[in-house]
Amino acid sequence: MIVCFLALNFFSCSSDDDSSSKNNDAEINAQEDEPLEINSVSSALIIEGATKKTGTLTPTGGLEFTMDYSKQSAFQKNGFEIEFNSASNYTGGYIQLKDENGMADSYFDVPRDEIYVSGKGEQTKKNRGFLKGKSAGKENDATIEVNLDESVTAGTFCYVICLYDAQGNISEPTEVCVTVEAWGGNSDLVGTWNFTKDIEDGKETKVNEVKCYSFNADICEIETAVNNCETINSLKLELNNDGTYELNEASIEESIDWDASNQNCQAIYEESNYTYKAIGKWAYSEDGKLTLVTFSDTEMYDGEVYNDNYENGDIDFNDEITLTESSLIINIIENDDNGNSYVDQYFFEK
Repeated sequence: MIVCFLALNFFSCSSDDDSSSKNNDAEINAQEDEPLEINSVSSALIIEGATKKTGTLTPTGGLEFTMDYSKQSAFQKNGFEIEFNSASNYTGGYIQLKDENGMADSYFDVPRDEIYVSGKGEQTKKNRGFLKGKSAGKENDATIEVNLDESVTAGTFCYVICLYDAQGNISEPTEVCVTVEAWGGNSDLVGTWNFTKDIEDGKETKVNEVKCYSFNADICEIETAVNNCETINSLKLELNNDGTYELNEASIEESIDWDASNQNCQAIYEESNYTYKAIGKWAYSEDGKLTLVTFSDTEMYDGEVYNDNYENGDIDFNDEITLTESSLIINIIENDDNGNSYVDQYFFEK
């Protein structure tokens, strides 16, 4: 009788816990649908190099640009990016928030020098840890980075963007609506996930197996085939109920020793022990994407330690996942040199 009671009590508690978790997921999703007050959000936008002005904008036409989306996600503190394609003759952009009652009281004037343009300078992710900047972005030629003050909570708002030129032309506006994602959002993801294998470019590599990338390089002025190799010995992704995450990796890397190779006129390799730890926040969006926003990380190569902090967070990936009770698959879209897309997959188990 006591055993039956204990068993009944156990299953009842588990059911209650599951119900509570699902209710929490529903509350988070409902919060993301709540409209945010646009003047409060406008005061909390951070756009480097932009000037905030009062008033409204009057488009004149005469400038063309395109955006291939009308909705996007933002992340608390980290913010979002405004990406577009345009002609080369614009000198800046205007950004103004709006809601069903009209426009915000002020707008942002972003000069072109503060707009990242493809091919101008560098804007690449650090090549760090397992993630190594794998996440694919939109294929647009111009990007405005927008951060959020920490006062901005989960919810929704919209903005319009216009471009302008030196002759005083102002393009017709394009409107985009933003969902500021809450941290967490899917209780089924909570737990510790252990990496088991990946499939990159159609090739499967399991944990503790070596993976090599081949390329040609000049050694003693002779083109030589060389390899960079990596063995992931352990990789754990811990997703917590409060929306925080921690990722820990231990691996062995074998790379070309350029000095020794050129001295001996042949490829000579050196092996390094590598560990990586990242701490940040995670979010799950209703379109099935998992996002990791890193706020600090630590790399160690053969005992040498490198620490970094990211004030506004740094998105390590924002990609679709496949989730079952005990397995997590991260699906990352990549493009080859010919512009053809394919999916790399990373498999984890609880």
